Amino acid sequence: MFDRFLRQLGEILAEDESRCRAIARLSIWFRRGISLLALGWVATLFICILLFRVVGENNLSIAFALYTPRVLLLVPFLLLIPLVLIFHWRLLPVLLIGGLIFIHYGMGWRFAHRPEAAPSKTGESLSVMTYNRGQHMNQSLQPFKEATRPDIIAFQEAAYRAAGYANAVGYEEFVATDSIGEFTLLSRYPIISSSLIEIPDGQRPMQPVARFEIDFSGTRIAIYSVHFLSPRDTLGYYRRGAFLYGILGLPGTPWAEKRRLNQQFWDARVVQAQAFAKIVDEDPLPTIVVGDFNAPSGGFIHGIFRNILTDSHEAAGHGFGYSFPGTTRNPLSRGGPWMRIDYLFCDEHWETNWCITEADRPSQHRAVAAQFQLLPKP
Repeated sequence: MFDRFLRQLGEILAEDESRCRAIARLSIWFRRGISLLALGWVATLFICILLFRVVGENNLSIAFALYTPRVLLLVPFLLLIPLVLIFHWRLLPVLLIGGLIFIHYGMGWRFAHRPEAAPSKTGESLSVMTYNRGQHMNQSLQPFKEATRPDIIAFQEAAYRAAGYANAVGYEEFVATDSIGEFTLLSRYPIISSSLIEIPDGQRPMQPVARFEIDFSGTRIAIYSVHFLSPRDTLGYYRRGAFLYGILGLPGTPWAEKRRLNQQFWDARVVQAQAFAKIVDEDPLPTIVVGDFNAPSGGFIHGIFRNILTDSHEAAGHGFGYSFPGTTRNPLSRGGPWMRIDYLFCDEHWETNWCITEADRPSQHRAVAAQFQLLPKP
């Protein structure tokens, strides 16, 4: 049979007319194949954006994908570009536009100008910095603090640090300091009160949030400092293949029970995020919410807060704004972080003037700072 095929192929190639028809036919099929690959890649990017935002942590497989470097989805672009340029150059704008849309909506790139340092304070503006100082690698925060000149610094994983900062060289401008639970707040303005917020996650009560009231030039405002539970151990377990249960564990399959058990962790996180969002939404004071949410941008949990608050990076940030996991060995992220889990949100009483993520420091988290303008009362 194979000999017969070779014989027929030789007869076709031996005749000029038949050879030209065969080459033309192959060229058409090749162009169609490249078109399908290119359009399929662009469609995959759009589908991923939708799955991350609409499903996200509600499915353990997609939840796992949220924490992986999304630049992986751009690798096919490098393979498709030379093929498209040679065989189907008209598809090049489709590839470029699809890639740019994914970089913006799927990876969070913002095109605003990045200032070298924070602009000067204007009017009723408040500059806030958030930083999870756990695993800080003994690296000083001073350079970024001096560049951004925050009025308030919210630390997570900083239990009982208020007294130390109150007496520390370089932090003299903060006239008020307070620690409660793992949270420490430094402020240029008086701190009126502080309290831990108990937020159930459907399984157990937790206190991953502190609420501070500040006297901001005669206006009482609320600052929430957040540190939701890290999924590090769960994600480490998933690396051995358990993340596939979200796809394979459909009802009626042998893996349905494993899917249900693994999904409980993510369901609890969604319940907790929704409960906290309700608390924030009902707060009568002008409100700013900052901290380590341990939930990647563009996911379902991130969307819960975007629905009621303004994400300062999306409103006035530059670049990707990635803050975690610090210095890495990942060549795809050029040795730096590849996700954004540290946020500064504000409610409708504020407008974001700028947002800056710390550019480079070998600690587990990068600090993030933003300036908010208090809007006049209607």
